[in-house]
Amino acid sequence: MSNNSFVARTKSFQLSNGATLLVLENSANPTVSIAGSIRAGEYFSPAGKDSLAGITASMLSKGTLRRSKLEIAEEMESAAARVGVSSNTFTVSVSGQSLSRDLPMIVSTLAEQLREPAFPADELEKMRMRIIANIKEEQDDTRVRAYDRMTQLVFPENNPFHQTPADKLIGQIETITVDDIRQFHQKFYSPSTMILAVVGDVKADDVRALMEEKLGVWQGAPEALIDIPETPLQSAPAREMVAMKDKPNADVVIGHASRLRRSNPDFVAARIANNALGQSTLSSRLGLKVRDEMGLTYGINSSFAESGIGDGPFVITVTVAPENIDPAIGATNEIVNDYIASGIREDELKDEKSSIIGSFKIGLATNAGMANQIAASELFGLGVKYLDEYPSLVSLITKTDVDEAIRKYIHPEVATTVIAGTL
Repeated sequence: MSNNSFVARTKSFQLSNGATLLVLENSANPTVSIAGSIRAGEYFSPAGKDSLAGITASMLSKGTLRRSKLEIAEEMESAAARVGVSSNTFTVSVSGQSLSRDLPMIVSTLAEQLREPAFPADELEKMRMRIIANIKEEQDDTRVRAYDRMTQLVFPENNPFHQTPADKLIGQIETITVDDIRQFHQKFYSPSTMILAVVGDVKADDVRALMEEKLGVWQGAPEALIDIPETPLQSAPAREMVAMKDKPNADVVIGHASRLRRSNPDFVAARIANNALGQSTLSSRLGLKVRDEMGLTYGINSSFAESGIGDGPFVITVTVAPENIDPAIGATNEIVNDYIASGIREDELKDEKSSIIGSFKIGLATNAGMANQIAASELFGLGVKYLDEYPSLVSLITKTDVDEAIRKYIHPEVATTVIAGTL
C-alpha cells in the first residue's frame, strides 16, 4: 500500500450520532469539497405521495428556523461558496464547496438546513406550481413519454423505477402539505444513514471536531432500510404506441429489467459491455451503424439506467423520423443480436477499458471528484480501497467476462418497445 493510496490518505470516523465521516487531506489548493448522502430518496415516499421525498429535499434550501433563504444565499455568494441537497431514487445527495477557511460556514449552513428547516408554506406553493409546470412541459417531450411508459410496463407500480403517470402525479402534488413534509423529514432525515466525505486543504481532526459540533448533537430517526426485490425479466416482448400531436420526430425506447446493481460482481464487465454497444452516439456500435452508416437516426444510445442500490432498466433510445421507425428498430435489434452472438471485439474491449480508466482518473483530479467517489464507494459498501483497486480491476477484465455479461444482462427477445410521436 503506497502512502499515496486513497486508503492511506483517507481517515474514517464515526460521529457520536452514527454518521460516517471520511476525510482526505489535500493541500494542492486552498479549497474544500463535501459530498455525501442520506437514505431519504424517492424510494421512501409514501404511497399516494410519490414526489414527497423530492419536494422535501428541495424545501430544505428554502429557509431555516434561524434564517431566510435570501440571508443564506447572500452569505454563500459573498464567500463564493455553495451547499446543496438534492433527491435521487434511494438517497438524498449532500454537497458543499468553498475556500478552506469557509468550511465552518458551509458545514453550519448544511447542518442548519438538515436539522432546522422552516418549510415555509409560501415556498411550498411556489415550488408546487414550478413542479407541475415542469411535468406538463415534459408531457410534450416524445422521449420522456416513451421512457415513462416503458417503465410503467416493465416495473410494478410500487417499484421506485416505475414512473407515476403525469396526471396522477400532479393530483398527488396538489395534496402535499407542509405537515407531510415535516413528517417525512422527521422520519427519514437521520444521521444514522448519513455519509459525508470531505476533501481539501483541511486537517482531518479539525473536520471531525467541526462535524461533531455542528451535527453530532443531531439525533434523527432510526436507520431507514432499503429492501428492494430484483425485478425479473419479462416473459415476452411487448410493443406500445404513445400518440402525440404535431411531432416531426418520434422517440423509440426499448427496455427491460436489467437485474444489474452496483454490488453485482460483474458490474464493471456489464458497464464495458454497454459502453461498446451504445453508450455514445458517436463511437459505439449502435451509433456507428444506425446513425452514421444507415443514416436512420439523429441520436441513439444504450444504458443501464440507474444500476446502483437497485436494479433499474436496461434501455436503448432512438430518435427517428416517423418513416424510419421500423427500419431503425429492425437495425437496432439486428446489431444487438449480433453483439450477443459474437461478443465484444478485442479492439473494442481495449478502447473501452482505457476510456473507463482514463475518465476515472480525470474524475479524481478535483476535490469534488474525489469526495464524490469516496462517498459513493462508502454508499455501495465497496470501501475506499476500491478506488485504489479500480484501474487494475478494469484492466484485468477479459473478452469472456464481457461476453458473459452481454448474454446475462441484454435481452432484446423480451424487451418492451415504446414509440412516442405523431404516427
